[in-house]
Amino acid sequence: MEWNVEGVVFLHPPDAYTGTFDNAKMQARHERQMQDKLAQLKDTLQRQADPLKAMKLLHVKDQPQFFRNNLGQFRQAGRLEEAVLFLYGRFNSPFSSGGDAETWNDLFADCDPERLYALGEPVGFASATVYRGSVAGVRTSLSWTPDRRRAEGFAERWKDPSLGGGELFEVDVVKADIMVYLRHRHEDEVLLKPAFIASAEIRPFRSKGM
Repeated sequence: MEWNVEGVVFLHPPDAYTGTFDNAKMQARHERQMQDKLAQLKDTLQRQADPLKAMKLLHVKDQPQFFRNNLGQFRQAGRLEEAVLFLYGRFNSPFSSGGDAETWNDLFADCDPERLYALGEPVGFASATVYRGSVAGVRTSLSWTPDRRRAEGFAERWKDPSLGGGELFEVDVVKADIMVYLRHRHEDEVLLKPAFIASAEIRPFRSKGM
């Protein structure tokens, strides 16, 4: 498969030693080995017909560029939705919707809603309150969880004022507001629709009795 690799840096994989040796012969040998590894990677990449598998061969920092270059092939192969979820999981941050919120909103808008929903678990409720722990004041995000204690843990992580301070937010949702319900090893995550988040009444969490 001839993939578009324009702008892909081809960083070495994490398990590759990228340091240097004082001994000139050892350094020269090391550089040859590194070039051989990159040549093997490029060859393996072009022989991989599945765009998602091809992307995963690359260093994590090279994956977004490869995805952007070959978005049409991902769509044709029926791998667009899975690739967007994979990248969102890698690059999502507690500070925002994963960096550039507009970019993520556009990518999720490109996804087929039924395909995206099918990649997660069935939503077992008609309505619920979901939570988000983040840096204080940063309440807008696609990522939420029905597990308040888990969200509290994220808020606690950013409690240090030097890190921005932590805060817990909540919002009421109905099933139709959810793009996909993901069940991870340690938490359940719901990704909410960008159109819903844009006008949702997100509020700081207040425990009962306050």
